[in-house]
Amino acid sequence: MQEAESYIKAMKLSLIDTHCDTAFELYHKKEGLVENSCHVSLGGAAKYENYTQFFAVWANRKRSDDECFEDFIKISDNLFSEVDKNSDKIALVRSFDQMISAWDQGKRAAFLAVEDARILGGQIERLDELNDRGVKYLTLLWGGETGIGASHDVLGGLTDFGKAVVRRCFELGIVPDVSHSNEQVTDEVCELAYEYKKPFIASHSDCYGIFPHTRNLRDRHINAIIELGGTVGINLCPWHIKNMILSGTLNADHSNKDEIVYDKCTVDDVMRHIDGYLERGAENILGLGCDLDGTDLPEGFGGVGDIAKLAEAMSSRGYSDELIEKIFWKNNFEFIKRNF
Repeated sequence: MQEAESYIKAMKLSLIDTHCDTAFELYHKKEGLVENSCHVSLGGAAKYENYTQFFAVWANRKRSDDECFEDFIKISDNLFSEVDKNSDKIALVRSFDQMISAWDQGKRAAFLAVEDARILGGQIERLDELNDRGVKYLTLLWGGETGIGASHDVLGGLTDFGKAVVRRCFELGIVPDVSHSNEQVTDEVCELAYEYKKPFIASHSDCYGIFPHTRNLRDRHINAIIELGGTVGINLCPWHIKNMILSGTLNADHSNKDEIVYDKCTVDDVMRHIDGYLERGAENILGLGCDLDGTDLPEGFGGVGDIAKLAEAMSSRGYSDELIEKIFWKNNFEFIKRNF
């Protein structure tokens, strides 16, 4: 790891990560941003020259749509409070210019996002409330069938309300996010994006061509994101990276998990997805959306500071410094510059 540390220091590596669930964890654990038991902390991010994190507020599937909207208000308020307490170290930002200002002052930058549009509860006007609070992207789905449409684990498309939500997002400047959406929904978001001539993103999705998990991004959707100038974030969830079961069959409710023999997920497995995206022409749209605090992590990864290990893995495989910087921050930097 000493070699990796010296390499990172020499590069003055920066990081823009498009998805974490840390706001949810901080609120429920009653912990702070500087040091905590979460994957994301300001202390853990200290090794990066510049750092921007999109904090996506997740909707707990055990709660109703309206309860999740109320939770979003509480969780985002808590995040705002934590940022205020540490205003010498981090700034809540809503635009590219505000992000640059934070960086120029030696601060970290935090954007707000939402994971699972069902918090709208059938009320399109709630999108204006999200916009007023600074939400920059909206992950349309998470699991199952909702008032928005069909998630990756079920069949179906966008509902009429879901289509109206996507249209209103484009009008407001909130970017639709298709991570967790199924094929049909993503096809329909593509159609609307081409109609509006605006990008959508996959904030934390791996490559279906490398591992065919329903959560992963198909080639035609990668091509659409390239054409429209969106971004894709590499997700570190082991279950989306490879087949994690060596023996046994996992029940749908995971009730027999103690009987299953699991494989290890390593940095090499993550690199296969990065390579896969690059082979599909995604050099200028590929970034990192690691799903920190939203998943278990591959072997050797414990939090945001360890994401730097990916840079060392890329370098050892012959990636140029320019390409490493694109994936770690420059592609998302350019996306933010164009759209925020």
